[in-house]
Amino acid sequence: MAALCLVLSLTACSRPENQASVAASDAPTAPAAGTAAPAAPTVPDGPAIAEADVSAILEEMTQALRKFSFEKKRLPASIEELVTAGYLGAKPTAPGGKRFTIDPKEARVVLK
Repeated sequence: MAALCLVLSLTACSRPENQASVAASDAPTAPAAGTAAPAAPTVPDGPAIAEADVSAILEEMTQALRKFSFEKKRLPASIEELVTAGYLGAKPTAPGGKRFTIDPKEARVVLK
């Protein structure tokens, strides 16, 4: 049994180079180098977002808020201003009848 494992491992190590390059060429390719990334973060919108996604959405919205604040030297008046200015792709619908608001003391987006 040990000899069989040794033989299998040795044959796997001695795989010819052209097989390795064929295997690599079968792998999915990355996007083209000149492809531009979206300018604004993509925040999912729709009727409601799942509770599990809330913290990720809050973090992304807070990052957009802080970027806006840094570049404009002030806090935005509302989440809608972040969308209008292009810092967020869309304003997501908050779950459970709550709403996204700006906490000016900590410069972050919270769910109330």
